[in-house]
Amino acid sequence: MVILNLIHRLSGGGAERQLSYLAPELAQRGHDVHVAFTGLGPQPPRLPGVEVHQLIARSNYDPFLLWRLVRLVRSIRPDIIQTWILQMDILGGIAARLNGRPSIIRLPSIAAYPPHLWKRRLRVRIAAGASAIVSNSQGGDAFWERELPGSCRFIVRNGLPLYEIRSVPRLLPETINDTGAAIVLFVGRLASDQTGAKNPRMFLEALAAIRRQKNVVGVLCGDGPMMGELAALRHDLNLDGSVVFLGHVPRSTVWQVMKAAAVYVSLSAFEGCPNAVLEAMACGCPLAISDIPGHREIADDTCAAFIRPISSDQTADVVLKVLSDSSLSGRRAEAARLKIEGWGTSAMAKGYEEIYEKLTGN
Repeated sequence: MVILNLIHRLSGGGAERQLSYLAPELAQRGHDVHVAFTGLGPQPPRLPGVEVHQLIARSNYDPFLLWRLVRLVRSIRPDIIQTWILQMDILGGIAARLNGRPSIIRLPSIAAYPPHLWKRRLRVRIAAGASAIVSNSQGGDAFWERELPGSCRFIVRNGLPLYEIRSVPRLLPETINDTGAAIVLFVGRLASDQTGAKNPRMFLEALAAIRRQKNVVGVLCGDGPMMGELAALRHDLNLDGSVVFLGHVPRSTVWQVMKAAAVYVSLSAFEGCPNAVLEAMACGCPLAISDIPGHREIADDTCAAFIRPISSDQTADVVLKVLSDSSLSGRRAEAARLKIEGWGTSAMAKGYEEIYEKLTGN
């Protein structure tokens, strides 16, 4: 089967990472897999066995980009087109219809966006024109069932490169001084708006409270618009020597730190199928996570400590309990690691493969 994936930019984001797992896995299963994109980020993923096509685009609004996509589709003649992220959802969907090709739109969920946002309305219109909608969680699928009742929908959970994660050693980067202090880890986009809602500010505030009772070091992996604000808050909370910003680092580095951390903290206000939480589970890192549907769908009380409500005081209390009871935390971490064993990239590829076959009859 010839499969064409369309994505705006190849970088280190969550959707890009899932594409970087899926495309090579499908190629390994004997499919002719193509990925077309317009730009590269600082850490573009490897795509072994996949034919890549970089499309020339002078800007995000280049009027000739659609024509280039149409020509590419006519050249490749894919059996199916899969789009990732808004720009290619729009242009890829149009190109698929102009060429009479079935298209899949991968939309984890936009339920967290207020109803008045133009982006929500636009994505619903785009999804209505796709051959199928793929969500990565039950919550995402339920959202699309409400928005587009009767639409062709599927659920395929995010996959993990479990072998690669297992092979990574427990190791701290040189920027983290191994003083013996417990590492409290945050991984995610440094934002607290509709694009992220990861609550990194609350993480630092909770860390200040934790440090009054226990010797810990806070480590944040990720970048985003709040970096300057968070650096200033670190100083205001007297955490200059106790918080390390690693920035955007390779996933292998994130996994190394996860294996060394005493607890991984996620304070997200909403999630679909969160990559970082899944990775922490695979790394055997104890979890202290917000009590939201996206987290409850992948973990339960045997796997994680839940933070309810999401607040700095409650976060500090839960994290301190995780740190003080290493036996319980260890049992939960092992239960989480075992639960994630069936969530490899091959299982994800098989899920998409079945959808392709249903839509194309191949």
